[in-house]
Parts: sequence; structure tokens; C-alpha cells
Amino acid sequence: MIVVFGSNVLDQFFHTADLPPRDTALFLPTHEEAPGGKGANQAVASARAGARVYFSGALGKGGHGRAMFDNLTECGVDVSGIRFFDEYPSGIAAIFVDHRDGTHKVVVSEGANRIAKQEWIPDHLLNQNSIVLVQGELPIEETEKLVIRARKAGGRSVMNFAPATKTLSPELLQNLDFIILNEHEAEAVGKQFSIDATDKESFATELFHRFNVGTIVTLGPDGALCVCNDGFISISSLKIKAVDTIGAGDAFVGYFTAGLDQNLPLRDCLRQAAVAGSLACTKVGAQTALPMPDEVASRLGEILIS
Repeated sequence: MIVVFGSNVLDQFFHTADLPPRDTALFLPTHEEAPGGKGANQAVASARAGARVYFSGALGKGGHGRAMFDNLTECGVDVSGIRFFDEYPSGIAAIFVDHRDGTHKVVVSEGANRIAKQEWIPDHLLNQNSIVLVQGELPIEETEKLVIRARKAGGRSVMNFAPATKTLSPELLQNLDFIILNEHEAEAVGKQFSIDATDKESFATELFHRFNVGTIVTLGPDGALCVCNDGFISISSLKIKAVDTIGAGDAFVGYFTAGLDQNLPLRDCLRQAAVAGSLACTKVGAQTALPMPDEVASRLGEILIS
């Protein structure tokens, strides 16, 4: 089982290359809305990849909070760990997508996500058969406590440190099995621990040896690299035209963690993660862009891994 301690956010997508100047307005013909939040996205990706997923987090009692709760249920996620609060709104994000290359800028109001507590997760869910999956959107102190609990209970933990806006402790890293970072997040972690992140392979190698944590750095169209007990592994990406990159990392993390949960060989976990991350760039949105298992399976042979 995968135990996700994560965020729920309503994503609102606006297609514009630039924001308007101060004290002016920009009018767009339309926008899209979709459920998001890195925790929820990765939970859905893991469930879509075939894993059993339990979700713990916080929502406000407004309309879009209930809609996100219902969406997770429809996606096959166990939502019994979600709590609702009258005094907080549910999280919301304004995402500005550049139609020229699919890159994006995001403004997030965290809302109820800020009060999520790891103690809501019962002890019996943390054991040698569970994997805790966490990100950087919830309070880092709560995330650290959960990861330590999981390790003491004999379970494994995967962290996608996104966004990399908080401070990681050495104890948190030492209790993780894998940390997954994009290039910008790797640079942020490098600054925290005085590790040069210019060369991502050297950075991953140093982080692994210093904290004994398997380190994966995603490199966009250049694929990803991993340094862990299996040594150094390089993974390519699919050759695709990116429409929107917002869900790529979550697809990668969700499919990777599902592979671990299914006891697949590490290289197979990375291969399916690379396909899922690439395919997520071909559609708009985060959860709406997550690929189906048959889509991933049909393109595994296109990934080069060494």
C-alpha cells in the first residue's frame, strides 16, 4: 500500500505567455479548472498505475473541497484519511501556461493544507508492506515526523521535494529511501547542504553518499538520473511535443512509487516513470494529463536506460 500525506488544490489554468503590467487587466476568452495539488496528483497517478493508495490531508468545507474529495474517490483512492475544516478554505492555484513551450508559472493559496497533521495516519498503516509518499507542500515538520515513523515501523518512504521552498533536515533525508527532485529543486537542496548542483550526477552522488538516500533528478526532455544502492542509472525521456509540463513530475513520481510498491525491479520503476512523465506533457493539466497504464506500457520500449 502507498500512504500519501499530501495536498489537495483546485487548479485554474490560464493560457497566456505574460502577466499584465501593474494596475492593468488582461482578459482571456476562457480558462480550465481541474483537481490538483501534488499530493492528490501523485495519489491518482499511483492508483492509476495499479497501486492501492490511502490519502491523508485537509480540505475546507467549501464546494470545490467536496468536489476534490469526490474526485479522489472516483479515481480509486482511499480518502478515509481526509479531514474537513469550516474555518479554512481548500487550496487553490492559478496556473499561467505559456502556449509557446508548455512551461508555466504558478500562484498557490495553501488554505487547509497548512494544518494537515501526520498523526491522523493510524499506526497500523505504517509497516513493512507500506510506502509513505510525501512532497514539499505540507508543513515540513509534519512530513519529517511521518517519515521517521514509517522507518521505525519498517516501511519505506519516497519524497518529491516540490516545491523546494522549505528547509530539509539531515534526519529527514536519512530516513528516506528515495528523494525525487527536478533540476531547480536539486539546486535548492544543494544550497541547503553546500553541495554543488551544477553537475546533477555529481550532486546526486554526493547526496546519496552523505545521507544514504536514493537520489533521482528529473531533467525534463533529457530524461532523469538516479544514484542509489544499484549505482548510477541514466534514463531517457520520450520524444514528444510538450503542451503543458505542469503534471510531468507528479506522473513520474506516482508511477515510480507504484512500481516500488509492486516490487518491480528499480530500472522498470524508472522506465515506467519516465514514460508517464513524458506523456503527461502532451495534455493540459495535472490529473487530467496523467496517462493510463496501457498508454505507458505501449511505449516502454522507447526509453533508453543504462
